[in-house]
Amino acid sequence: MDVVTLFITFFILGTVLGAGLQYYREKEKKKTYKIIEMEIIENLKELKPYVAPDESRRYTKEFDLVEIALTYDIEDIIVVNDEGFVVASTLRDAEDVGAIGLGVYEYIKKFHGNVKKIIIQKDDEYIHIYPLKHHDENVYVIIESKVMLEVLEEKEILMRVHEILEKYFENIDALEKETSKEEAVIA
Repeated sequence: MDVVTLFITFFILGTVLGAGLQYYREKEKKKTYKIIEMEIIENLKELKPYVAPDESRRYTKEFDLVEIALTYDIEDIIVVNDEGFVVASTLRDAEDVGAIGLGVYEYIKKFHGNVKKIIIQKDDEYIHIYPLKHHDENVYVIIESKVMLEVLEEKEILMRVHEILEKYFENIDALEKETSKEEAVIA
């Protein structure tokens, strides 16, 4: 009987140790996956300018609009003024896209008057064009996305874009004041 008791004792001890070791390995594996997941999320913000679905486009290194784009799963955000000049963008080469988007908006506005927004669907992609008034300037936000934006998302995105534009226009106002002071000193 001593042999049977000894066998059962070692069997139970081996089973408990094996289960404990397996639990520890699974716990460490989950911990490693969590660390890798957090690193991937942090690095996505850095990768957005370099990884693009459209290889012909180059993305900016400015992360103000890129952060919004990543938050809402948006491909691109382009802000243009009345003349189609780019004010802010997630793309480096946004001049053509911005001018075309503004042209589409102006064309539709000519026929339909007071247009609040334009949504164009092409294949599995949506182009949203929104007019904004900022510091007595008309600006247009052009958003390219793979999904149709909800109304609440639209409002949140436009509010965040407005805050970014506020930062840009503050810099322009400061430069204008500085320039006018220099002109006054020269005169």
